[in-house]
Amino acid sequence: MNTTRREHIAFLEQHISAQRLHKLKQVLAQRTRKLTVVLENLYHPENGNAVLRSVECFGLQEMHVIQELYDWKYSLKIARGAAKWTELHAYGKENGGAASCYSALKARGYQLVATDPQPGSCTAENLDLSKPVALIFGTESTGVAPQILAMADARIHIPMVGFTESFNISVSAGILLAQLRQRLEREQPQWQLEVADAEALYEDWLLKSVRHADALVRAFEAGQTR
Repeated sequence: MNTTRREHIAFLEQHISAQRLHKLKQVLAQRTRKLTVVLENLYHPENGNAVLRSVECFGLQEMHVIQELYDWKYSLKIARGAAKWTELHAYGKENGGAASCYSALKARGYQLVATDPQPGSCTAENLDLSKPVALIFGTESTGVAPQILAMADARIHIPMVGFTESFNISVSAGILLAQLRQRLEREQPQWQLEVADAEALYEDWLLKSVRHADALVRAFEAGQTR
């Protein structure tokens, strides 16, 4: 007979410490897809890696990288392993770039929220969270592309009181994600992953956490078919 996902999970759980199991379940319970991040053509890879680290730390399960102009490279030193636990979706010229990214997010029900330092847009305190949010950060020098600003469902800014016009992208991401994450938990009763999604992710994390997991699973499945 074919083994089910739950049978795989029960088997893999036997090969991991109770402490690690607790950590996996604790983190999984805090994961969300109601909030995601889009990075648009960043040319400093350290910025993208710092944002990825914040994305994972704040419990977002996915991040989207548009790299039509510059190739974004993952840095273990900066991101501290965040890519192992976070889904990265890359969009270059070969797979439709920005248009493909935004079309896919809209099809999944996300509202496109462009970061814009100019006052007059909403803030993290009053952004509508009734629909999932895709938070867009533009290139370091000029910000979100004008055509994306024009098509965005909303714009968001961080109020500032100094002379400097804007924060570094990674700082902006950290501030906004912290504020929006807190609001999600307070205001949206269904911010966590759906059951089937959480179960699939838990199995994936177990496979990444158990030494020689693939070989163990093959042996387990072979035993089940005898």
